[in-house]
Amino acid sequence: MNSKLSVSLVAWAIAIAAAASATGQDIVAVKASKILPVSGPAIDDGVVLMQNGRIVKIGKATEVEVPWSAKVIDATGKTVMPTWVLAHSQSGQRGMNENMQNVPWLSVADAIDPASAWFEDCLRNGVGTVHVLPGNQTLLGGQGMVVRPFGRTVEDMAVAGNTGIKLSLMAQGGGRLQQIRKLRRALSDLREYLADFDRRKAEFEKEKAAGAIAADKNWTEEIDRTKKPGVDLVQKKTKGWLFVPSFAEMDEALRLTQELDLQIVLGSNIDEAMAMITRLGKPVVLDETLEYFETDEETQKEKKHCTAKMLADAGIPFALSLGAGGPTAYPWWQIGTCMRNGVDRQKAIEALTLVPAKMLGLDSQVGSLAEGKLGNLQILTGDPLAATSWVETVVLEGEIVYERKNDPRLQYLFAAEKDKEKKAAGPGKTEPNQPEAPKTEAPKTEAPKPATPAGTGGKPGEGK
Repeated sequence: MNSKLSVSLVAWAIAIAAAASATGQDIVAVKASKILPVSGPAIDDGVVLMQNGRIVKIGKATEVEVPWSAKVIDATGKTVMPTWVLAHSQSGQRGMNENMQNVPWLSVADAIDPASAWFEDCLRNGVGTVHVLPGNQTLLGGQGMVVRPFGRTVEDMAVAGNTGIKLSLMAQGGGRLQQIRKLRRALSDLREYLADFDRRKAEFEKEKAAGAIAADKNWTEEIDRTKKPGVDLVQKKTKGWLFVPSFAEMDEALRLTQELDLQIVLGSNIDEAMAMITRLGKPVVLDETLEYFETDEETQKEKKHCTAKMLADAGIPFALSLGAGGPTAYPWWQIGTCMRNGVDRQKAIEALTLVPAKMLGLDSQVGSLAEGKLGNLQILTGDPLAATSWVETVVLEGEIVYERKNDPRLQYLFAAEKDKEKKAAGPGKTEPNQPEAPKTEAPKTEAPKPATPAGTGGKPGEGK
């Protein structure tokens, strides 16, 4: 055979093998006993087929043909659903830029810590998309960013950048009215700067048209980079995420929504502002505190309020948030709190999936399982709201990024607990409350006969 032809055939075979290998890696099939797409009815004995990070087919196992080259994830006896989406979070940062309040040019991209244990907890809890924003103790606190909680660098984690500017009406040192005054002044300064910039540019063009400026000379001045994000905010080119701590600030929040493109983030204690929130006519984000109590001054009886329940009753879509620690850090606790107060199960689940995805403009990518969307899903050991269920596997864009069995922190924790159990069991036991091992009896041997004392009639020599 011609040597050149031989080399060509070998190269062709290697290329084909490499292509087949790559195809096999790009196709992933998850076979589950139950699939909860969120945007549609549950599917029993179903398959989610993903290629190049996106869902290409979802349905019953009898309806989905799985290619021979696909990597199959066996979720028999388990439940598959989309990963949770957080529309507003302050966690996962080294700092929240709250010492300087009026800093619209800053970005959380400079503060996000990919090594933060909080992002690890996100994966353990099935969270796949997080909108990180500056904290609530700010004025114009900088720009947010959407990330996935997996990656070595911020660039690896990035989903969308410059997602809007954080604003807050939370009272600082000067009180609530002082905070409102400072925010109005900051926005007014931005408008004055923009008006002056536009005026000078218009004068330049006018003088150029009159021949006072050379025809080949153009306006080169640009908007100050420290003011550009704020200018985009007042021009409604970028969204603002406004934190409203209570009903007392709701009047000002409504006024600001007439001037800016705002997404409202509500604190607790909003029962007296429900009429205004309804008039707002937009979905809102709730902070992590869903329940609060008020004491009647006359009867001295406590009354419990649930912000999620009030909004659900008013027909206002809402997104849930997770706290940095404690019970509110768990999606199951937040959804369970909603349901415990009478919120419909589907609405409670949508508050951590579809609703926040729509707020972020990412509902075509995440928030539910459907053909064409990203392959972001979590595999649970049972129903998502069962107390005995936990997240076993998390898949982001068709890639396994978390497996409970390989979680080093959980392995360390469980090993320490087992060690405590062994020590508590006492010596000679390997596990507490375990039956003792059966005792092995030694073989029986005759005891030696006592010697007969001399002179008692024994045989000669005995007893000596």
